[in-house]
Amino acid sequence: MKTQVVWGVFALVWSVLASAQDVGPKNQSTRSAREIVFVCEHGAALSVVSAAYFNKLAKEQHLNMHAIARGITPQENLANSASNGLKADGVLSEVQKPQALSQDDLLHSDYVVTFFPLPEKYSKNVPLESWNDVPPTGAGYDKSRDAILKHMQQLLEKLKAETKTP
Repeated sequence: MKTQVVWGVFALVWSVLASAQDVGPKNQSTRSAREIVFVCEHGAALSVVSAAYFNKLAKEQHLNMHAIARGITPQENLANSASNGLKADGVLSEVQKPQALSQDDLLHSDYVVTFFPLPEKYSKNVPLESWNDVPPTGAGYDKSRDAILKHMQQLLEKLKAETKTP
């Protein structure tokens, strides 16, 4: 009887230890999503369009990545050019109201894309890329979207390559 109890305890401990080794991430689908932050001046147009398209493409390509849109000096509402353009394209945006970029956003991000130089008060301890050649959505949504998508394809390829690296 004593031997059965000892073996039972041993089996229980062994199974707990074995399952504990399986808790860590095995593949990309079990890891938390990589966070990408798009930053424009007001958090109302270029960053919103970029985050919406990034999330759409990441989902279609089964990538464990998620983007958010932020602004340095957020305006009250989303730009009509951006929200109307996305609606016409059939692309959903998670953004209901522009939000300010925070140090916490940067701390939890894996990659940052800006549309203008970031003020020095924001730390740059994450990979940063500037898309300062993208025209504002108010000057023509289609031109803005097309420029964003051109950059987006290159960014997605870069992020996928980094994800494959052990």
